[in-house]
Amino acid sequence: MAVRRPAGATALDAYRDRLREAPTCPKCGYTDDGADWRTVYRERRLVYRHSCPRCAAVDTRVLRLDGAR
Repeated sequence: MAVRRPAGATALDAYRDRLREAPTCPKCGYTDDGADWRTVYRERRLVYRHSCPRCAAVDTRVLRLDGAR
């Protein structure tokens, strides 16, 4: 079954919107309402990083674009 998205929205747009939701730090439990994820593209991967403003712990998410797991 196909996933419905607003016109002009891609799967990457949907993923970025999901990341914008206030993340909770896995180390200290702080919820960052002004979440800012940095994105880097390297070796067919999108690497998203968020640094907790309270304890400086880094949360990293990797999206592989080559289909491997």
